[in-house]
Amino acid sequence: MDKKTKGSWLIHHTNKLQGVTNQSGYEKTYLAGKAGILLSAISANKDTTVNNDRLAVLAKAANINATFELPKLIEVLQQQKLIDKSSGGVAVLGVTTATALQHTSDLFDSLTPGANEVASIALAERASVAPILANDVANDLADTYRLASADLGQLFSEAEQIGFVDAEKLGGNQTLLFNGNLFRRDTTQKIKAVLDSLSAAEQAKLNELTETLRKRACVSTDHAKQFLGEALFQKVTAIGLFDISVVSNSTEDVGFLTLPSAFSKYSNSMIDDAFDLAKAFVSSVTYGMTKSYYERGQIQMVDALLGALVRGESVGPVRAIAEDYKVLELKGVVEVKQGTKKGRTGPMLRLLKTEVGELALQAIRQGDVSEHSLNALPTAAVTTFNGPEHNREKVRRTQTKMSPKATNDMLSILRTGGGL
Repeated sequence: MDKKTKGSWLIHHTNKLQGVTNQSGYEKTYLAGKAGILLSAISANKDTTVNNDRLAVLAKAANINATFELPKLIEVLQQQKLIDKSSGGVAVLGVTTATALQHTSDLFDSLTPGANEVASIALAERASVAPILANDVANDLADTYRLASADLGQLFSEAEQIGFVDAEKLGGNQTLLFNGNLFRRDTTQKIKAVLDSLSAAEQAKLNELTETLRKRACVSTDHAKQFLGEALFQKVTAIGLFDISVVSNSTEDVGFLTLPSAFSKYSNSMIDDAFDLAKAFVSSVTYGMTKSYYERGQIQMVDALLGALVRGESVGPVRAIAEDYKVLELKGVVEVKQGTKKGRTGPMLRLLKTEVGELALQAIRQGDVSEHSLNALPTAAVTTFNGPEHNREKVRRTQTKMSPKATNDMLSILRTGGGL
């Protein structure tokens, strides 16, 4: 497994560990993942200095406790020579999303993790290629990581409880394992396998929605539910066939669908958007194109805007910049400062993470968001963003309560059919 993929799984596992009260047995995963999340938040493509006030805000937005987690993470990153700490803040070397993932992987290895922690990453990777039976992967994990039978049983139990993998109980004491990254790479055969498990009417609907997403980049979840029907929508989103992202403001939460492979510019979308930065960027830019109005800075030429940002230019000044990009500020993707341009003074926007802008530009160009965009984005500035895995978990829990075997047909054919 390459370092970027391994780093992605460490971020994935850490996000899952944040949802449980006891991280016992996975402390080094948690430390490395938290350090990677902080490094991503405070870094930019060029060397930068983050003062203590901004550091505290970015840490809080990344769900890092400033009292007992942040000092340790700063210490660890300094030991790895990734930052320099001073009394006024921290200086960060130029770090991209990909290099942040590599540093996360290196840090994890330097902590000498236990066999169960390393095996949990291998298990998640296997379950993302195709759904697997626990019995089929057990011997490989036991041999490779020298896990005793009791340790192996504990690994499977913890992986399911924490959420490293999802589990479907089959007949005959068989357990099928998968996770939300099934459709982030090698998607063509997997989608065919899912379609083969559905009725002709369901296939037609799913094909039409997929084609719509290829043309429009995103559609609202309300539209998708109405088009597919609640039952089919629950089935396909629970296994990760589509990504659900939710943008929020003070008045409402609005969800929209994208294809999981929408950001696969260099390798696979799991690596490209491990921190959900590109999806947050697209949601904010889409808002600016569809819901803002001209007087406050409606985006007229999105390609030109993103092109200027990717080239390192500052754009503005318009009032909307100070209001519409709060999520991206808190994720360390952009910087908003007062500035002057062409005789006007006001909020100016500068891109800190070039590769995130490139991914957003790619998705918008391929999906033509400028013409076909969301029908129901918030009517005020986006202030919160929940990424696809968080939302898939919610759908999965709902679906499990409704029908524990709702996705068995699709998962089973993914495991055995469709050319996999």
